Amino acid sequence: MSAQSDLRFTFTAGSDTFEVVEFHLVEGLSETFRLDVQLSSTNPAVDFGEVLDRPALFTIWQGEKPVRYVHGSISTFQQGETGFRRTRYRAIVEPRLARLKLCSDWRIFQTLSVTDVVTTMLEKHALTLDYEQRVTHPHATREYCVQAGDTDYDFVERLAREEGFFYGFLHSTEGHRLVHCDRLFIFGKQQGNPVEYNPTPGGDRPGPALHRFTYVENVRSARQVQRDYSFKHPQYNHQTRIEASDLKHQARSYERYDYPGRYKEDDAGKAFTRDRLRGLRGDACQVIAEGDDARLVPGIYFDLIGHPREDLNRGWRPIHLEHRGKQHVSQGEDSAGAETGTHYNNIATLVPDDTEWRPEPLPKPCIDGPQAARVVGPPGEEIYCDEYGRVKVQFPWDREDNDNEHSSCWIRVSQDIAGALWGHMAIPRIGQQVFVSYVDGDADQPIVTGRAYNALQRPPYELPRHKTKMTIKSETHKGNGFNELCFEDEAGLEEVFIHAQRDRNNIVRNDETTFVGHDRSEQVDNDETLTVGHDRKDTVGNDEHVLIGRNRRHEIGQKDELIIGRHHTITTTRDRTEEVGGNRRDTMAANHRVEIGGHLQQRVQGAVSLQAGQRIVQHTKVFEIHCADVLDIKGPGGSLRIDAAGITLDGITLQQQGPLRAYPRGNSNSIVMSGVADVSEPVCVGCLLKAIAEGSNLIPMEGAPAA
Repeated sequence: MSAQSDLRFTFTAGSDTFEVVEFHLVEGLSETFRLDVQLSSTNPAVDFGEVLDRPALFTIWQGEKPVRYVHGSISTFQQGETGFRRTRYRAIVEPRLARLKLCSDWRIFQTLSVTDVVTTMLEKHALTLDYEQRVTHPHATREYCVQAGDTDYDFVERLAREEGFFYGFLHSTEGHRLVHCDRLFIFGKQQGNPVEYNPTPGGDRPGPALHRFTYVENVRSARQVQRDYSFKHPQYNHQTRIEASDLKHQARSYERYDYPGRYKEDDAGKAFTRDRLRGLRGDACQVIAEGDDARLVPGIYFDLIGHPREDLNRGWRPIHLEHRGKQHVSQGEDSAGAETGTHYNNIATLVPDDTEWRPEPLPKPCIDGPQAARVVGPPGEEIYCDEYGRVKVQFPWDREDNDNEHSSCWIRVSQDIAGALWGHMAIPRIGQQVFVSYVDGDADQPIVTGRAYNALQRPPYELPRHKTKMTIKSETHKGNGFNELCFEDEAGLEEVFIHAQRDRNNIVRNDETTFVGHDRSEQVDNDETLTVGHDRKDTVGNDEHVLIGRNRRHEIGQKDELIIGRHHTITTTRDRTEEVGGNRRDTMAANHRVEIGGHLQQRVQGAVSLQAGQRIVQHTKVFEIHCADVLDIKGPGGSLRIDAAGITLDGITLQQQGPLRAYPRGNSNSIVMSGVADVSEPVCVGCLLKAIAEGSNLIPMEGAPAA
């Protein structure tokens, strides 16, 4: 007796009763199953609102025992022909997870592991009530992860596969549980008896079995190598290399190399590379089986018995299944086929139960070009960056709309020059519009590559009025002011303008040359200090005018030479003081004239020597000479000496014109000239002539010894 004689199928949806005419079910690991079922009902007007996007349950029965459940939601429902008593319907049933294929988004996730991201995405669709994660090892936190316009399903599935996750469903009458795993053994073993291999024709089969069992080995990549780049470790290539272990029947030289590997740490790189290789070798060893045992479920392994090749009688795990079935329906209008029997068969793709199978990795979306964004930061800040000069931005597509320092990850900023402690640095400020590009088109690796003005961020000069200006202009941080370097290229108005809001420092390690074709003007509102380490030379082609409002002081370590081609005029409105530490010498080629409005006082610690080539003329009202020791007046014919002993006149001849008088006072002596009569008495002319002839004293002093 055929094992399918008591086989039947049922379908429940809404409040109506349906009979299954035919079904086609496709399911597998990391696949959203799809049940396409042909139905009939006595109700010619089924309410679509009660069935579409509502739960449905499909059951395969062996007698009164349910063998297999498929629970899902109806994605498509259609009504067909109506016969004499029945109406044909068609329903397509899929898991709730398939609804994620209907939604897409642009969204940013930060500092979350893939398990956290997947949970967040499923919470968005209210799927976490019937969801389970079975994780055997920790998965690293991702600093920045972007859903870049792909569907919610593709985003979740891509992330899961990158980290070695796959999923399956556990069906029951109440629902279908989504299970994510990172190891295949977690799904466990099929309950009941082993699955039998029985190639005997249908009528001779005592029970469900696999009738065809085709073992296949495929030559696949034997080795996976990946590299990536991290700006925090720019000289490290982050290379990971994994070689497959099951290479008994193929060469080991088939290497696949991928860049970038989508990782920044070695631990993550090893896991990514291993799981990628497992995905590429998913069909390296597999079985294509056909049969009618409806107990087969993706991910749950079974033991095979009855195969003539003993090493194939082992545990096998379905990774993909395709089911087909038909059953008898009393359809009066179709009497020719109304009494056909019930039939079921499946085609399964199996892998050994100890295989570390992984789904093949999915391609990552590639962002074609740059995107506009706005620089953001915490409240009260104008510039917000980290030690690398990275900034945070708000993308227009981000509906979370944090608009603060949590809007994005730290994003690197391209600079015109970037060297080791040298180069160009201009940090975009909060509110500025920037353009964000993506390294290798990867949405998880943004970099600011440009900036632009907009309606809120206007250019520094009105355009097109100032279209000939080229400028670099900044703005004082948390203040009013700016620094600027501006170039004006208008013909006849060419100008280089430099503005420092506060300090300006120039450092020239070697030579500096400045050429000014016309006038130059400098204004220093406060102090100026000039330090020259060696020589200094100023050359003025015409006049020089120095105006000093108050004091001026020159300190010269050694010599000071002043050479004037023509006139030299010094005007001092008040006092002038000169101090010479050593000697002073003034040389005039012509005349020297000194005019003093007041008094002249000279004090010399040593000797004073005055030599005139012709004569010395002094005109004054009173002329006083004071000597502490001796006063000598000398000439060719005699001398006058005044000292402590008195006054001594010594001359060849002493001539007197006019009267000579003496006015003795106190105990002083009287002055008498020998041969000269006292003016108070008559003088004898003969005596005078005799004294002159004998050369005797002319003016003997009274009281003095006789000659």
